[in-house]
Amino acid sequence: MSAMSAHDEIEVAPVNRKPSVFYRHLAPLRKDFVSLLADSYRRYFKLALAHPRQTGRDPDHWASDQLQPDVGSVLEWIHNWYILACDGENQYVRHMGTTPLVPGQTVSLSIPTIIPPFPPPTSWRAPAWLFEISLALVGIGLLKEQHVPVRDSEERLGEAHTRLLLKGARRVFLWDLGAAIKRVRDEETAAAGAIRVEAVSGQRRGPNKRKGWEQRLKLYDVIQTVLSANPNLQGMKFCAELDKRHAQPLWDWMKSGEWQAGLTWKEAWGKTNLRRKIRRVRQEAQKGS
Repeated sequence: MSAMSAHDEIEVAPVNRKPSVFYRHLAPLRKDFVSLLADSYRRYFKLALAHPRQTGRDPDHWASDQLQPDVGSVLEWIHNWYILACDGENQYVRHMGTTPLVPGQTVSLSIPTIIPPFPPPTSWRAPAWLFEISLALVGIGLLKEQHVPVRDSEERLGEAHTRLLLKGARRVFLWDLGAAIKRVRDEETAAAGAIRVEAVSGQRRGPNKRKGWEQRLKLYDVIQTVLSANPNLQGMKFCAELDKRHAQPLWDWMKSGEWQAGLTWKEAWGKTNLRRKIRRVRQEAQKGS
């Protein structure tokens, strides 16, 4: 709707005013998209801070990866918006015909059932009046005079100038988005107290950690991985999966002598005292997940 509104104004505006009409309609939309994506990034970033084991050690990298499909959609949208605002139709909005408006009368317009294919977006050539030189506004810096097309015209630009125009549009959007994301990242990092989340998540028992706590967390990780594939797995089959992943027993079990060197999880399941402990550590890891 915004592109069609821009097209209606552009159609009746003199050539020297067409660019201002175009960018006046585009600017608020671009700002809204940046705000929307930055808000999505904030949610992803906070999620990554809260769950470093699942998302990795770099919350910014993980959050940015989740945002990429949406960023790609907006970049495609920019191209199609340019076409619709300039020409009045694109691959999604087609012009089927016109009919005169007669006050008080009902009119009808037949709609064809077969619509000829629209030319691919890559074949589109921008009007010459759309070409502007402004790094901040359109992402196009200074050019040599012989490379600047005649701009006070309805003529179409060539492939190179059109490609440069669209590249500049994408560049400005990504600049604005990058600045917004940096601001969000700084705000969320400051809110978290600039504490390394990995270190905090490891301190599950507070400052006075018992000996062997790292070994316990590693075993929890292995058990959670096994149960994520099959939550109902238990008994001998559960122990077989731990053997397959070379899971290490708890330090306490080895210190007490209950777990002898070289003992496998399947063999341990056959010992009554260790069977109870295996069940208990399975339950603890499942709760921790």
